Amino acid sequence: MKPFLLIFSLLTITFHSSGYKQEIMTEPLSGINSILIKLQSANEDTTKIKLYNDLFYLYTIAKTEDALKYLAPALDLSKKLNYEYVLTTLSIGRVYWKLGKFELALKYHFEALKEYRKQNSQSQGSAYIYQFIGQDYGDWGKYPEALKYFSLCKEIYEAKKDTSNLASVYLYISWVHSKQGNFPEASRNNFEAMKLSELLHDDYSVAVALVNVAIDLTYLDKEEEALTYFYKANLNYKKMNDITNLSGNYIYIADAYINLKKYSEALNSTAMAFYYGNKIDDKIAMAEALSKRADIYFQQEKINQAANAYEAAIRYLNTANARHLLAEKYGKLGTCYVRLNKPILAKQALDSADAAGSNLASQMLQSSYYNGKQLYDSLTGNWESAYLNFYHYISLRDSIYNESNSKKLLNYKVQYDYDKKEATVKAEQEKKDIRQRLVRNSIIGALAGTLVFLVVVYRQRNKISLARKRSDELLLNILPQETADELKATGAAQAKHFDEVTVMFTDFKNFTQASEILSPVELVQEIHECYSAFDKIISELNLEKIKTIGDSYMCAGGLPVPNKSNAVDTVRAAMKINEFMLALKLKRISENKPYFEIRIGCHTGPVVAGIVGIKKFAYDIWGDTVNIASRMESAGEAGRVNVSGTTYELIKDIFSCNYRGKISAKNKGEIDMYFVESAGQSDS
Repeated sequence: MKPFLLIFSLLTITFHSSGYKQEIMTEPLSGINSILIKLQSANEDTTKIKLYNDLFYLYTIAKTEDALKYLAPALDLSKKLNYEYVLTTLSIGRVYWKLGKFELALKYHFEALKEYRKQNSQSQGSAYIYQFIGQDYGDWGKYPEALKYFSLCKEIYEAKKDTSNLASVYLYISWVHSKQGNFPEASRNNFEAMKLSELLHDDYSVAVALVNVAIDLTYLDKEEEALTYFYKANLNYKKMNDITNLSGNYIYIADAYINLKKYSEALNSTAMAFYYGNKIDDKIAMAEALSKRADIYFQQEKINQAANAYEAAIRYLNTANARHLLAEKYGKLGTCYVRLNKPILAKQALDSADAAGSNLASQMLQSSYYNGKQLYDSLTGNWESAYLNFYHYISLRDSIYNESNSKKLLNYKVQYDYDKKEATVKAEQEKKDIRQRLVRNSIIGALAGTLVFLVVVYRQRNKISLARKRSDELLLNILPQETADELKATGAAQAKHFDEVTVMFTDFKNFTQASEILSPVELVQEIHECYSAFDKIISELNLEKIKTIGDSYMCAGGLPVPNKSNAVDTVRAAMKINEFMLALKLKRISENKPYFEIRIGCHTGPVVAGIVGIKKFAYDIWGDTVNIASRMESAGEAGRVNVSGTTYELIKDIFSCNYRGKISAKNKGEIDMYFVESAGQSDS
């Protein structure tokens, strides 16, 4: 989602020294140096507080970490003089927000809100602070809390008929819905913002809303419709002569064409992005246009052209001193060199990517487009195998256990057939030997031969029985007992309808970050440890494991044998899984290792269950219940168990739950959601 314009000036955070206002707006580093010089000779009075607040504003644009040394003295002086304490507290909160320290940002923003309410009865100022709090929560990934504070803003602006700020809040609300994957609701709020902005003749806000609507449509795989809105936004940007946003918007247009596999149109769009960037000598915009062009070449397997475009992009970024963007570009360039089998150039590029990432605080920049270290490892051996292994291990992990089980089942079956055949051949041969001995050795020989025959038959029966037992155990590890029995008896298993089943989905929140740090072997070991614990928990509570999907785990209660306790059993398992993951997180933190956080969602309803395919049998379930359970997981939060209203009605006498609003589900309308907090007295 395109970042929204922060309405920082609405909080009267303005530059107090008008003599250098224009200078520091256009050259923030120069402005910072200018303020620091003034601070050295400033008296301990209100002028110094104003300088501090101007400094903090600029530090949110550049060199943010350097602001930390000035936070405490600024706050102490503001308290001492009882001057602009709310403004100073807000400014400090924004510094922490820019550093990604959202807990501290919220601490100071709530402190500002508390002090503001002491001094003012006007609600409008509270709305501005609510807006900052909402953004803190939103960027922290706590979307329900963000929506709460943006909604409070909306109520105040509606009551005050503050159309301008109301349009802005609609954009923030659409951003939250988009982050939660609710793109229809995001688009509705964007349209509301657009209508208000049109009434105000605010061409810029209209253009922002148009771009946001277009981006929402691309998430819904409606690229053709999205392009219409992108081009409408361009008309507004051209009308305002906003060359910077014109260049950026053509990058979005290129992405839409890439999704449509219209590479010629995508390349034309990058050319337009470069043209407008060049028009204002915006080297970063030109670099992004070239980088996007390289991405297109890479997808078309034109690796040489891609490498040349990435190199050109890096030259522009170096000229612009935009080091915060270099890690990704160097990583992509290194990937090209690996594909071109140029190990020395690849190592140089990947080392540059790692250096650019490690010298910056931003977590996003600490990894290049592809994992540089993994790719460099590939250069020392069979690089093609290493390369493919890195790219495909994520998809392989989905089926690794089922694949392993299938292979074991096949091996046992082959061994069983071989043992059986070998036993038959041996038995026949020994029968012949016995007959010959009977002829040669009379009754004693016959008795001895018979005894040998019986021993052999007994041993072979034991071998066959053991092989069959192994095969049956493996089959039960893949299919439920009832389904396996039916399959062995009839050679097929009929699909069955269940009226009440509770489905649970889990998903690791920070899986991508961990996968970039851990090796594939370490990653699989970590997942194996988690899934083994999950398997043990659900077995104890009589739940059926269905499958793993990516880094998601799916199980269900109430099948293949229906029961009335499935909702309680499943939620109890969800709580135990959550407790296990929290304990594992603390352990990994103490070991200074990466860790997973987990979202869990549950829903109760009817399903159809059965076996799919004729090879590598898989027991699966289908129906809206499965889809809604998945929505409960994706709409939840890390470290929480999110259940639907249907499940809540079945567990409310056992578990303490908190209502958290509704979510839209396809063909089902609005669905209530609850966080499960703890088990009640009846469950103790």
